[in-house]
Amino acid sequence: MTDATESSEANTPQTWVELLESHEQFPSIIARLMQLMGRLLVYTHLKEDDHLGNLILGFMVSSRMDADDLMTLSHRDSHHGAQYPLRVLFERTVTLKYLSQNPDQVQKFLNYDAVDWFQILNGINSLTGMTVSEPAWSNINTRATAARKENKQEKCSVCHYQKPTSWTTLNTKDMAEKVGLGHLYLNCYLFPSKLMHPTLWGTHERVKHNNPMYNTMKCLHHLLIETILIHRRHFIGIHGKPYVTPMMTSALQRFLDIWVFSETSFDGVLTRGQEREGKWIYY
Repeated sequence: MTDATESSEANTPQTWVELLESHEQFPSIIARLMQLMGRLLVYTHLKEDDHLGNLILGFMVSSRMDADDLMTLSHRDSHHGAQYPLRVLFERTVTLKYLSQNPDQVQKFLNYDAVDWFQILNGINSLTGMTVSEPAWSNINTRATAARKENKQEKCSVCHYQKPTSWTTLNTKDMAEKVGLGHLYLNCYLFPSKLMHPTLWGTHERVKHNNPMYNTMKCLHHLLIETILIHRRHFIGIHGKPYVTPMMTSALQRFLDIWVFSETSFDGVLTRGQEREGKWIYY
């Protein structure tokens, strides 16, 4: 008897050609989403003091690059390799959505840039002996120290391990749950992380014949739509227009045309669904 895992693998496309046999329109739909993101980047009017809007546009540029890398690897059937840009795209989308829902955290995110500069400049100094002149170095050091102190995390009372400081005390899983993307955490973060790092599980998974392409493609599609929705909510909201537009509805309909159902309502944009085993499935 074939178990559930073997049956699922047998019915899931394992190569790019097999994916196109069942989802012929997928590449053109992704291409249209990428083109849409490009148009939004070109024609969006950004106010000088709109720090969140500036982050949204910057993240969109990076996300388009990640998506392009992911599609290139997938097209060449490097499906485990495609997991690396998927994790980056997921983390960026989760962070952006969290900041858009919690604009009071934007300045904290911006301030933490001093820590990154400190680490990079310190690394260059250690390798080459080169450094920046005063008072620039002292200013960066002061700002980095303040940013670390603001987000200092306490040691665990059980294992006494103190996590590295970041711009937020939330971990990726908790942040994803808070913004409605927790259902993507397994495929977009946990699995890719085990593949990226030298784990025994990741090593075994890397040499197997099966691959994560099908889930990767659905996650990519989902994350691109999330990024577009974040952009539209922010910039349309500034001008007092409704939050759900024909553009949003069309993008989601194309998603359902390919994937049939969604594990999220995309923050209420999808309204047609049913409850299955305690979860709402939208279609």
